Amino acid sequence: MVRKGIMDKLMTKLFFIFFTFTFSLCSYATDFPDEAIFKSLFGIDSDSGIKGPPYQKIVDEMKDLERAYPGLVKVIEYGKSVGGRPLTLVKLQSTSTAKLPAIYIGGSIHGDEYLNIEDRLPRWLAEQFELTGPVASYLKQGGTIYLAPILNPDGYDGRNRENDMGVDLNRDFTVKEAGVVGLKQPETFALATFLDEDLKRESNKLAVALDYHCCIGAMLYPWSFTGPVLPKVDADRHLKIAEAMKTSMGSEVKYGQTPVILGYSARGTSKDFYYEHFGAAGFTYEGRRNREDKFFEEHTQMWTKIIAGLLP
Repeated sequence: MVRKGIMDKLMTKLFFIFFTFTFSLCSYATDFPDEAIFKSLFGIDSDSGIKGPPYQKIVDEMKDLERAYPGLVKVIEYGKSVGGRPLTLVKLQSTSTAKLPAIYIGGSIHGDEYLNIEDRLPRWLAEQFELTGPVASYLKQGGTIYLAPILNPDGYDGRNRENDMGVDLNRDFTVKEAGVVGLKQPETFALATFLDEDLKRESNKLAVALDYHCCIGAMLYPWSFTGPVLPKVDADRHLKIAEAMKTSMGSEVKYGQTPVILGYSARGTSKDFYYEHFGAAGFTYEGRRNREDKFFEEHTQMWTKIIAGLLP
């Protein structure tokens, strides 16, 4: 019995050493500890547990919204996925000739991280236009909102994290500070190109950009890797928006930078790209597994507060 107890303790210690080493190796090599090797070893993945309709139904809903709000909502196909699916977003913009800085919201860049928040936001935002409040004021005074509910339609329909080339799209954004030359996949290239061209055509800039993910329960902002430090003015700008999230979501949802909150570094992420390339306050919102869809009202409160902060 004594020998068995010693062996049990030894095996526990060896497993702990192996686990720690593997975690560190995966973090260093892939920048995300639940990618292929980590998932195969420990059964951990990023699946949100929330099932959505086929991608085409989400596109059809966007087109229905465009028909319901013809002077406000425009559906734009900005490219094709690896699998040939249309990359589709909605653009909300009134006929005002004034200009307020734009907002971008994206979802399911990891195909298995659908939250049923990002695809409901376009209709809610359009409905606010006919009411009073910060969202209506923002749109009527020249604000623009781009919303791409499903950035990775192949992965979404197949319930896979990566695109059909097996690439993690949230490591495929060009981030000079991280030494990453990205935009090699059609999904990331098309999005970056469209935003660049549309903002330039309208002589506008991007103020806030956020992608919805799963499953940590946190709001993350640049940088996604250790080393560089945000200038105070930019750190304050991100913290102000993060606080708006906190007052809506409560203490359960944390905020901070990826290495601090998650304990690993990630290079080539969308939020770093939005910040570095567009000068936007860039965020990842990490939803709560199996239940983030129950907090839609809290998300509308968060966006109301963020939008209110962009009003003159």
